[in-house]
Amino acid sequence: MPVILIAADVMENIRQLKNLLQDIGQVVFACDGVQTLEQARRHRPDIVLLDVMTAGLDSYEICRCLKADPVTCDAPVIFISGADGECDEAAGLAAGAIDYIFKPFVPAIVRGRVQNHLALVRATAELRDTNDALRKFATAVDCSPAAVIITDRNAHIEYVNTAFCDVSGYSAQEVLGQTPALLKSGETPLPVYENLWQTVQQGDNWRGELRNRRKDGSLLWEEVAIAPVCDAAGVITHFVAINSDITQRMQMEEELRELATTDVLTGVANRRRLMELGAQELLRAQHSNTPFSVLMLDIDHFKNINDNLGHAAGDAVIRTLARVCSESVRTVDTVGRFGGEEFALLLPMTPIAGALKLAERLRATIAAQQLEWEGKPVRFTVSIGAAEGCAGSEDFAALLNSADQALYQAKNSGRNRVAASNA
Repeated sequence: MPVILIAADVMENIRQLKNLLQDIGQVVFACDGVQTLEQARRHRPDIVLLDVMTAGLDSYEICRCLKADPVTCDAPVIFISGADGECDEAAGLAAGAIDYIFKPFVPAIVRGRVQNHLALVRATAELRDTNDALRKFATAVDCSPAAVIITDRNAHIEYVNTAFCDVSGYSAQEVLGQTPALLKSGETPLPVYENLWQTVQQGDNWRGELRNRRKDGSLLWEEVAIAPVCDAAGVITHFVAINSDITQRMQMEEELRELATTDVLTGVANRRRLMELGAQELLRAQHSNTPFSVLMLDIDHFKNINDNLGHAAGDAVIRTLARVCSESVRTVDTVGRFGGEEFALLLPMTPIAGALKLAERLRATIAAQQLEWEGKPVRFTVSIGAAEGCAGSEDFAALLNSADQALYQAKNSGRNRVAASNA
């Protein structure tokens, strides 16, 4: 309930005003100038009704004191004056008064003016609170480590925070009036943008990851959240986007994926990756009715290399085999280390005849390799088994088993040989 301070030296005036206003607010009163200032500091009134003829201090001085005190300066002061010209309105307004009420009192006018000024007090307080909240919000947004972009309904940028400028390399002046399209790298699929725009235009929030480009041309990954802002009628007026730089996280995830699917010693695919890709390629071949072949390679007498020259020499031989295989295949083919000294090659769109031709070329190339190890020449050979995927219910594990059986057939036939599966 608002507090109303009535300051007058005539008790009848105080009584009349209290009766008129006590249902509007809590009424306190003072009978002279000094008491008026004391009551004002004690009760912090929302409005002061000050009689021009208040005893003690000059009423204009009282008004100036109220306006000069931080505790009471926001309270509007209404002068109470007789209708016989006893007041100087200009002096009152100059002292900080906001209005005048003349005696004899007209109840409707007194109540109306007090209520109107109290409404202004409330509106001013609400506006002040709103401005304080906006200042806090603006400070929080500008200090946010995430880039914040506010656009109009047509995606023209109206605001960016400091983090946006730091991450993108653009100044605020450079991007105001532009659209976020200036961040596009060309590496985010078009359907992603189509889904984004369709989602926010229908009033829903959108979240996703975008591959964007900084002003200097470097690329970054950003996790983006976009929310539409609507007016009281529910019409979209703005969009707010919060972009978090996740480049480092994406790089770490890529490195983890690489570690999970790559053989550490050779850099080619590991067993897990071979099994995943092999199953995908076999399924693709069956759906498209195209050939798909697999080679299994094993280093002959590898145990002797380890026993005679050491495991470091054995690792060097394995790396050499991986390099020769990688250099001998197409970009659509996959070279992988299946385990130990055993390798597998996935050959999409390759019939068994083509696989055998490649296998023979590999066998001859590897046999001609001479690896220098601690001043000694090291030669090695491989045995290779080949198998072609068949239509029907055969899975990749069965295809690998066929190639593995052919590999052992090559070994049993004297090693340094190529054999094809009979399946």
